Amino acid sequence: MYKKIIAIILSLMITSALFAREPSEKTITIGTDILPLIGGLPFGFVGLLHNDGKNEINFGSFYFNDDDENISAIGLFPSYSFYPRGKGKGIFFEGGVGLGFINWDYGQEEVSSITFWPTVNLGYRWSFNFGLSIAPFIGGNYGIGKVEASDGTVKTFKEDDGSESEITGSFGPSMGISIGYMF
Repeated sequence: MYKKIIAIILSLMITSALFAREPSEKTITIGTDILPLIGGLPFGFVGLLHNDGKNEINFGSFYFNDDDENISAIGLFPSYSFYPRGKGKGIFFEGGVGLGFINWDYGQEEVSSITFWPTVNLGYRWSFNFGLSIAPFIGGNYGIGKVEASDGTVKTFKEDDGSESEITGSFGPSMGISIGYMF
């Protein structure tokens, strides 16, 4: 009788120990930023967590085309994020450099240019056990580069208030809401 009770208790302890351990950490994230998507700018990224989720390397890309402005661009955004508490969630600090490969049809000339946007962001990531991750962030970036035709005309972009701005030497906001799937 005692052997059966000991066998049942031992079986329960082993089963509990096997199933009570923490699930393996998710280290890869695939996702998008919904704010550029709302504006018609396809953006996607892949992220890799390492060092127990304290550090993340991201690689993002986007495409932009505006027929009214006769301009298109393909961009890359490699970045590095630091999570002070680890596990790839909570508050994070992000630094990255956006690269934009821009083509502008200016009259009979096709102007090509490369622009850079050093960026810093502060955000917070929620990640759920079933893989969903949501990360709002805010920060700033600084545009470096110029889209300039051979006659010296510089491409300007119309702002909401009716003014125009160039990329060169312009500080701008960086904000978004990243939604991803972690596995």
